[in-house]
Amino acid sequence: MTDTPGNPSLGVVLLAAGPSTRLGQPKQLVEVGGECLVSHAARLALSLDPTFVTVVTGCEADRIEAELEQLPVGVVYNRNWSSGMGASINCGVRSIHKGVEGVLVMVCDQWRLEESDLERLFSAWSSDISRIVVASWKEETAFVSGPPVIFPRKLIPELKSMQENRGARQLIDRYMDLVDYVEMENAAHDLDRPEDLERLRNRG
Repeated sequence: MTDTPGNPSLGVVLLAAGPSTRLGQPKQLVEVGGECLVSHAARLALSLDPTFVTVVTGCEADRIEAELEQLPVGVVYNRNWSSGMGASINCGVRSIHKGVEGVLVMVCDQWRLEESDLERLFSAWSSDISRIVVASWKEETAFVSGPPVIFPRKLIPELKSMQENRGARQLIDRYMDLVDYVEMENAAHDLDRPEDLERLRNRG
């Protein structure tokens, strides 16, 4: 998509380094429909035809990298993966190509995301590439937001130096005046606890 004339260039950082402590097994390697979640998320990212996709590994890095061998993605190992999500964002963004106009930060366990979800996020950001565009959804009466999220180029230096033990929320909260939301109910479904895995298996 981003190679089309007039479309801004986009890099993707896919976070796949965490230990999945609450789940009790590496969520990155959980299989859905015969494909593990990390390769599924990487394929989704590639559907945008971005300038590059970088997958950040940490826990179970060798196994995760083996799952990605056939995909045209870059892989970087985060030595500080146990420090938190911010450390993985730092690591991934430091590896990005110069010149991209935005960075899409994704996690690998939002198993219901579809290509159309990312396309709507990209389209919203393309209309004003100075903005932060964040997925949002409802949980009962609450308004919730989170990944996937696209950050503009001007915030790349801060993505490289954010607090290691916190995720992208720290930057979103700091620049709320730049934030736009894209409704994305599929983003509400992630894999965090054993009961989430049971729901996923039942659906399968």
